[in-house]
Amino acid sequence: MLTPLPPAKTGVAHYASLLLPALREQLDVTAFDSLDGYRASDFDATIYQLGNNPFHGFAYDEAMRTPGVVVLHDLVLHHLIVEQTLARGDADAYVAALEASHGAAGAAWARGRAAGLHSEMGNFLLPASVDVAQRARAVIVHNRYAHDRLRSFGVTTPIHVVPHPYVPERRAFARDALRARMGIPGGSRVIGFFGFLTSAKRAEVVLEAFRRARAQNAQLMLLVVGEPAPNIDRDALRGDGIITTGYVADDDFPAYYAVADRFVNLRYPTAGETSGTLIRALDAGKPVAVSDYAQFAELPDDIVFKVPLGGDDEVNTLTEFLLRDFAPTNAQRAWLEANARLDLTVDGYLRALEPAPRVASRAITNALPLFPRLALTNLTPDALTIRNDGDATIRTRTYGTPEYRLLAKLFDEHDREVQDAWLALPCDLRPGDSATIEFARRASAHTLRLYHALQDVPAIEPEPWETRDVR
Repeated sequence: MLTPLPPAKTGVAHYASLLLPALREQLDVTAFDSLDGYRASDFDATIYQLGNNPFHGFAYDEAMRTPGVVVLHDLVLHHLIVEQTLARGDADAYVAALEASHGAAGAAWARGRAAGLHSEMGNFLLPASVDVAQRARAVIVHNRYAHDRLRSFGVTTPIHVVPHPYVPERRAFARDALRARMGIPGGSRVIGFFGFLTSAKRAEVVLEAFRRARAQNAQLMLLVVGEPAPNIDRDALRGDGIITTGYVADDDFPAYYAVADRFVNLRYPTAGETSGTLIRALDAGKPVAVSDYAQFAELPDDIVFKVPLGGDDEVNTLTEFLLRDFAPTNAQRAWLEANARLDLTVDGYLRALEPAPRVASRAITNALPLFPRLALTNLTPDALTIRNDGDATIRTRTYGTPEYRLLAKLFDEHDREVQDAWLALPCDLRPGDSATIEFARRASAHTLRLYHALQDVPAIEPEPWETRDVR
């Protein structure tokens, strides 16, 4: 098994420390946290633990060379691949990696980023794990969402949805003494916000909800346990009632779960991970708020409090969670025992190590499944009308979500561009509904072309979804 191991600052190291003793009861397993001393020919099979940070670079490189069982802790490996290629000055390798996973669209995106165009959203829209998954003998993921996303990108490798393990915390902690040592006043309600803090964990939403809730209950405290990512505003974490710890070693982590009264574990966008901090929060048996989105939406309503994604609803619902009283429940522990026992995880690994045929799946396309199906139903000199011909509502901008836009371009009789405009939808557009958008075109226009776009996401060499003669 190629994997980070403690004390590496990644949750996968803790995961491996739980898994290895149990797996060794069934198999002869040697773990390597580098390629020093490793030779693939010495083993019948290799398991690669892959996460989305540089700690996994050695395992990723070897998984690309020698197929084995790939464990995708994060469906998104884009950040890791950037560290392996572009961050080392190798733009060609970055373009090749994105093209291998996502075809021409991936290559176009990579060339744009290498030229200086970048949006963080692109790292999630293009997970860049398709190539390594397609090369593997088998893939292990920890939720159905990750399975379905890989299949949607055309991966034909056998994919096993294996429970993320938990090991019950048996130690007892002197909760009151720990809280006193941290300067937490008696009677406080402590909100735990745990793990490596990235923008995808909705820090701005958590901080705004905490500010609103604390205005109603001054005894609320926010306990931030973990190291902030470089793009997180550390000054925002220094407000009244906020305690930050920085990085905390795995052995010390459980004490902070004892200190907190409830937990916040939001995600958007998602890397497709099953959160180890969430599993440990459920083990603590306290209320946990999650985003009602992607893999977190799979969890039963009786073990988590689901927060809708976007706008004031997200902040208001989370504020309610921080203020509300909850009755004790055994539902979390019952769910863990039924769905996340370590022996179930080991059984899943054993199945993944058995030979299995590949499945039929559609080919990887050269376009991204990002955009809706639209029809241009009417065109006047001052406006255009479009209809949503898809099966999902097209929404105007919501909190944290890039807004869908129309890019309209006009060309003269020599196919020279004479006008362009970014056009926003005037309202949410349900399936079958139409909307009229003001767009006064120049008299010299000969041809109209309409393109899909997302606000703040660069578009490289887009293809029009509609071309219309407007003479």
